[in-house]
Amino acid sequence: MRVLVVGGTGFLGGALTEALASAGHEVSVLVRGNTNRSPPNGVKAITADRYGDLSILREQQFDWAFDTCAFEPNGVRHLLEALGDNLQRYVFISSISAYGTFTKPLLNEQDAVPLPTEEDLALARNLEPQERSSANSYGASYGRLKRACELAAEDMLGDRVTSLRVGLLVGAGDYSDRLTWWVRRIDQATADKPEVPAPAPASRNVQMIDVRDVAEFALACAEEKRGGIWNVTSTPMQLGDMLQQIISVSGSPARLKWVDEEHILEAGIQPWIDLPVMIPSASDYTHFMNVYTTRAEAAGLACRPLSETLEPLLEWDRTRRDVPLKCGLSAEQEAALLEEHSQAKV
Repeated sequence: MRVLVVGGTGFLGGALTEALASAGHEVSVLVRGNTNRSPPNGVKAITADRYGDLSILREQQFDWAFDTCAFEPNGVRHLLEALGDNLQRYVFISSISAYGTFTKPLLNEQDAVPLPTEEDLALARNLEPQERSSANSYGASYGRLKRACELAAEDMLGDRVTSLRVGLLVGAGDYSDRLTWWVRRIDQATADKPEVPAPAPASRNVQMIDVRDVAEFALACAEEKRGGIWNVTSTPMQLGDMLQQIISVSGSPARLKWVDEEHILEAGIQPWIDLPVMIPSASDYTHFMNVYTTRAEAAGLACRPLSETLEPLLEWDRTRRDVPLKCGLSAEQEAALLEEHSQAKV
């Protein structure tokens, strides 16, 4: 098949490009040319802005398109208009965030999803061109606008659309640093300073997926003509198990010090930002890492063992220890947690 990957040199886009090329497809990537990343050998780079002149796409014919970086519906419409009516499959990378609130566990593809408000759509329209391709630009509107993207695609292509509501993406090359912070922090523990603070309880759910597993499932959806909406993430694991696997893979002398959530919040530490993958136990996001995945698993979604994600992630991060991470505890925050609070019950 002739395939276009939009954002094909990014984190997920790169994994998709490699999976498609390895499967023997003729792959092109649509990129803006703002980074120094290059596609693999044999993959054609098309330089254009999805919000600009896409006449170069009208001159070609693609069977499938994989869109990794659409955050508002006008970007979807503009792309699909350029690709034309002969497109057989459009695989849109949506987000678990489309559900909006996570006050009940095991949200599934049939659950209600909030629609975008006029304020959401106005925010998207008023962004500067250079801001439109960054997820961070959309703030609290992000999930609702992802739903708007799903609907825009369905309006144009019907059952030729596959929307993958992806959970937390992890793996080597992930510059969001959410799992990477834990890997680096545990790997840097020493025998004389082994303690690493962790948010109790150890049984709290964590749900994530290796970027390569998303790529393989997306490819299978195109090959098998699977349309509709799919939750794409792993089955939940316990945070304590995740951290112990990091200790094992890294060979670290780290010793976890479990700190009560109450103490963490009282210290002004922000869950998810200062303590990556921590979700407060009483919030609109309580079950963000406990969504239903059975439908995708029955269709062939296979998530590799966590160790197979951690090993290349650790190897990659050890090559860039001079790069500050985008999230995680500061030295001062960590010292406060380690010094002030006794070990929580786990």
